[in-house]
Amino acid sequence: MQERKQKLLHHIIKEHIKTASPVGSGLISLKYMKDVSSPTVRNEMQELEREGFITHPHTSAGRIPTEQGYRDYIENLDVKDLSENHKKEIDDAYGRRDASHASAEGRIKSVAKKVADISENAAVVAFSKNDVYYTGLSNLFAKPEFSNQNVVVNMSQVIDHLDEVMASLSNVLDEDVSVLLGSDNPFGAECGSILSKSNNGIVFGILGPMRMDYEKNIGLVKYIKSIL
Repeated sequence: MQERKQKLLHHIIKEHIKTASPVGSGLISLKYMKDVSSPTVRNEMQELEREGFITHPHTSAGRIPTEQGYRDYIENLDVKDLSENHKKEIDDAYGRRDASHASAEGRIKSVAKKVADISENAAVVAFSKNDVYYTGLSNLFAKPEFSNQNVVVNMSQVIDHLDEVMASLSNVLDEDVSVLLGSDNPFGAECGSILSKSNNGIVFGILGPMRMDYEKNIGLVKYIKSIL
């Protein structure tokens, strides 16, 4: 893909992640690509749509990313280190300064709650095959993507069998942080998940809609992996 079109795609995705709304060419030209005319941006958005990276809802002239678009975005994403403030919040939740009064499992659950707060999504932890913890579902179900009852029902069914889902994922995760999207995501085609497996076999992840802040959330999961 040409560099300018790739930048355009990434601007569309970043704006959609922030707003959950379709993104128009005028906004992109005004906010992100001031040196490119709105008609040129519009033409290149039409090319991105023909190539399958974005699409447009029937009720809007703006565009939203497709699964293919998100995949390209993530593959070319320059993930930065987690902010020092967020590191401190997680360290405090984990009790790195004073771990004498909590079990290891309790400390990790505390971290999961903090990650759910920071990411504004759900956090899941598999301590073992039959010991799974999750928190932050209210964050998840507050997203506009979950206003569709079928999406909520499908997600609820997955949560009911979360131990089986996490066990199957544990067998395929490698040493790196894994991002599962759409058709590859056992949590649902409308969702994205970011997962890692620590050296002691614990699987930790963030679960959200496909429209999530991957830059921040990948950084979060990487940091969690480094401290577990």
